[in-house]
Amino acid sequence: MSEPDPLIDPTRDPNPGVADHAAPEGADIDPLIDLSRDPNPGVPNHAKPDED
Repeated sequence: MSEPDPLIDPTRDPNPGVADHAAPEGADIDPLIDLSRDPNPGVPNHAKPDED
């Protein structure tokens, strides 16, 4: 396991280990996220490129 991030204060999380930032089950699609504009759907092109 990696070292904890020193910039994250786990004492401020009211529900540790619970993904409470996720949308509720059965929620509608967020209208602010337009998936039709993704030029490469399903490709994680936001990731840092591999170093050779």
